Amino acid sequence: EVKAIIEAFYEDRYVKPSSVYPHSYYAQKIEFQALTGCRPSECHALTWEDIKQKSDRVYIRFNKAYSQKILLPHTKTFEVRLFPANEQLQRLLKSIPVTENPHNLLFPSVALGYVNQKTFSRRYWNTIIKGLIADGILKSHYRNYSLRHSFITRMVRSGEDVATIARISGNSTE
Repeated sequence: EVKAIIEAFYEDRYVKPSSVYPHSYYAQKIEFQALTGCRPSECHALTWEDIKQKSDRVYIRFNKAYSQKILLPHTKTFEVRLFPANEQLQRLLKSIPVTENPHNLLFPSVALGYVNQKTFSRRYWNTIIKGLIADGILKSHYRNYSLRHSFITRMVRSGEDVATIARISGNSTE
């Protein structure tokens, strides 16, 4: 299901004729969320300065969030976390075009500001999810936040240590 959602974004499969911007504009953001399990608000606040390289390792620093038109100087849990980027995530990061924008955002909105989650969901996410349901590819509606839940579920099913999953996703072990 996650792969189908990502593909639909990349392929502009459900773009309405009246839409000014293709869904593929946000495809890399969606893939990033699926690969990191970050909260949408954390993804929207990421800047290029949050991509860190230490010796031969690449990390993404989650230390802020953009929610309800406010840039918060912290994450939901008030903790800074470094997410280790595997090869797949590093390839994705290298493929993201650096788009000049006032805040140096990794994933700027089409207007080059912060992504408004409600607008994004209404114009892009829900259109794709409804299209995938109509085509029989998805059985039920998923919120954008579901990418976080599916990431954590995949990590648990792969046998990853619960404490590690909690640390990199910004959750408690409970």
